Amino acid sequence: MTPKMDITTYPGNIINGEFVPTPTTRHSIDPATGEPLYEVPVARKEDLGAAVAHARRAFKSWSKTTHEERSTLLKAYADVIEANRDELEKLQTMEQGKPISLANMEVGMTLTWLRTFATMQIPEEVLDDNDERTIYSTRTPLGVCGAIVPWNWPILLGLGKIGPALMTGNTVIMKPSPYTPYCDLKLGELAMSVFPPGVFQVLSGDDSLGPWMTEHPGINMISFTGSIATGKKVAASCAKTLKRYVLELGGNDAAIVCEDVEIEKCMPKIATLAFLNSGQICMLAKRIYVHEKIYDQFRDAMVEFTKNNVKTGGGFEPDVMVGPVQNSMQ
Repeated sequence: MTPKMDITTYPGNIINGEFVPTPTTRHSIDPATGEPLYEVPVARKEDLGAAVAHARRAFKSWSKTTHEERSTLLKAYADVIEANRDELEKLQTMEQGKPISLANMEVGMTLTWLRTFATMQIPEEVLDDNDERTIYSTRTPLGVCGAIVPWNWPILLGLGKIGPALMTGNTVIMKPSPYTPYCDLKLGELAMSVFPPGVFQVLSGDDSLGPWMTEHPGINMISFTGSIATGKKVAASCAKTLKRYVLELGGNDAAIVCEDVEIEKCMPKIATLAFLNSGQICMLAKRIYVHEKIYDQFRDAMVEFTKNNVKTGGGFEPDVMVGPVQNSMQ
């Protein structure tokens, strides 16, 4: 039976296939209204220690499963998410602020990613094969991976870390942003019905949890998406235990508009990719350089397009393209 989730309750962190409550809870806010959302757990250091111990134990058997076994489970997980996508999209808009149409796009992209990851396999490569020897190259699972997820695309970028890690035989502990803990906790809850205990765990915490993870000697790799400043701290922290890390950091991207462009054709793309998700995407156009010969014409066209097509408001209002900025720090 496909589990159905209740987006109003968060009984604990997801550790070893069970809800583990914490003495302290906290809540985030709906950025459109400023109203508090639901109480979520605040992980302690001992919660992380328990999750790591369970992940390392689960790794022994999970790393020996076949590609077909992992693929079957990842596809089943995608099916469970799809069965709950309406509630996930609603929750996404409530906690992140993005319009419901964009939340729908995010979940759709996530399902495509997961089902594509399930088909990917890294084969062994034979480098030399003769009467005397066979030399081949293979890739073995690393161990326990820590996934530190940002607040701008918490579903897509969260499961974008989880899928490849699981498909390559690793176990994973996911840490959502304190600004957007809800969807990722629910994704961990849904995963409880699919994966063996300890394979995929989720810890919600405060600003202490990330450094605890990067320093923990029992975590073999960190995948982090966030700011450049925090990325530097992650790299320095991972160096203490020589653990591997992958950093996907923010950008200050430029769009260059040459004098021979057809303004009417390019304007919808440029304007949309400046305002999408309230500009809160690493690869959006943060700066636009326009050739001086068409500057005035381009400026006027962008103002007109924005007036006519870029509606602001709460994420559940019809035809809204730009919702609220997610948090006051932004």
